[in-house]
Amino acid sequence: MDALGLETIVSLPEDLPPLGPSDLVGCRHRAALRRQHKRRHQEQRKQSANPRIHIARDLEAYVEAVQHKANAVLRREQVFRRLPSKPRIGDKVFPTRVDIDPSESDTAVEQTLEALASGARLITRPVLAEGPFRVELDLLVRADRGKGVDEFMQYTPVAISSHSVARRARATQLADCRVTDVGALGLAVPAPIDFRHRAAAGDAQKVAIAHVVLRQWGFAASTVALIGRAGPGRPRCFFFDAPSVLPGLQAALEEPIPTGPRRIKECQTCEFHNHCRAQLLQAQEISLLLPGDKARKWREKGIETLPQLAASGNGEQAELAQAWMDGQVALRRPKKNWLEQPELWGGSARNATGGLRDWVEIDVDMEAHPNRGTFLWGTFDGSRYIGFGDFSRDGDEGQHVAEFWHWLQTQKERALGEGKNFQVWVYAAQGENHWLRHAAERYGGRRYAVAGTNVKVTMPTLEEVNSFIASEHWCDCFGLVKKALAPTDSLGLKTIAPLAGFEFSQAGINGKAAVELFEQAIGGSRSTAQAARRKLERYNADDCVATAAVRAWLRRGAPGLRELRRQ
Repeated sequence: MDALGLETIVSLPEDLPPLGPSDLVGCRHRAALRRQHKRRHQEQRKQSANPRIHIARDLEAYVEAVQHKANAVLRREQVFRRLPSKPRIGDKVFPTRVDIDPSESDTAVEQTLEALASGARLITRPVLAEGPFRVELDLLVRADRGKGVDEFMQYTPVAISSHSVARRARATQLADCRVTDVGALGLAVPAPIDFRHRAAAGDAQKVAIAHVVLRQWGFAASTVALIGRAGPGRPRCFFFDAPSVLPGLQAALEEPIPTGPRRIKECQTCEFHNHCRAQLLQAQEISLLLPGDKARKWREKGIETLPQLAASGNGEQAELAQAWMDGQVALRRPKKNWLEQPELWGGSARNATGGLRDWVEIDVDMEAHPNRGTFLWGTFDGSRYIGFGDFSRDGDEGQHVAEFWHWLQTQKERALGEGKNFQVWVYAAQGENHWLRHAAERYGGRRYAVAGTNVKVTMPTLEEVNSFIASEHWCDCFGLVKKALAPTDSLGLKTIAPLAGFEFSQAGINGKAAVELFEQAIGGSRSTAQAARRKLERYNADDCVATAAVRAWLRRGAPGLRELRRQ
């Protein structure tokens, strides 16, 4: 990747601020807005001796952003506390450490350069800047085995992520990671492991920029590294080859800087969301319906707005454009295309002999932590919610999954023994499928004693899990929703369930918030832990019952929606 030399990879307007990772993820328009915001803020401070604190209009988004930053600080501190402070038995190098204060923005880069020149094995919170780039990093780890200062010093940039950063490779030849415990960083040589890295875009750009700057300074190792969410257990640092993240940086730099906003996935969490959305709404911009690259083919035809798309008469998309302008969440596809689906009616034709009384239906939803795996499997049988959870600090090694599986299979055997149809429903099954297989691969065949009973349960094997997932008993409600509805935005459960008349009790909690609540449930004070667990169980129960509500609504023909005419 020699083409990534600083003098050739980028040409930027002079009025843009130095580019950081967030400027290269999703939206390039954001960099220009940040420069404008910075200028206005500086002018306002000059004009007022008593500047006011500004709170974003979208209070919920503001609170979420503050909480996200606070959690990031906690994760970073958890990792830093685990960094080595003395050599282990047999170590030939001492874990010298330099802590940079990034709040001293005028000197942080200079401090980082001095730390590199000193040969420190660990540098926390470094700030790297060169040419058009500036990045505040979590950690630099010396990669060579030298004991002091020499011309061969090399450093690996490390980002502490809020995401899972690696997963087991499907084949040995696909593995690309080397790993070491955080407590051995700078001391141990990372060991190969059958894992493949999975870097979120922001994390990838962060270490890519750091690598490019380090190379310009003459300190770059051949690797970059990520530490996943610092949850239960010992955090590990995953190293992988730097060239794997450089093409993404190259592609981001080649993207043109738009003159106006366009809606993309990251808009919702952007600080300029309200500002840009007001412009998009005023212009009725086509990305309101078709975000990202979905509108490319229409733009090539000269269609840039929703009224233009609606007037084009181009089939389904034209109707959806009009529906969006009318405030419709979705349109109903003709019933003949989906209402007779056997899956929706217990595997039989809609009006076959037997009715709902001959069916047993279980709605299932799970919650998972990226490092820990699942911690709650919830079930709803039409009248009662039952949760199978693991809120222990160190994990129960899959016991809650085995108990959930035992209960589910018992319900199945009982229903089939009574001559009834049996269906288990999930909403978007990929997550449940993945984590069931994960537990089976790790603990398959293991037996557990259920506390307070004489019952013993067994973790299913991977073959048993795959067989059940592939059977007619395991059903995905989301698949039916996709057949029945044409959306103007999302078909997620939180969007569709209200159409079915369901009201969520835990507004504001999403998958990310659930993970953070779990960390409170296992690591907070007793009262905090109990409150977090109750919230998680109510949140999980809501999703189970909401899935049942959506399915019942589909069986009624999805009333309340306008029908899509063009098919």
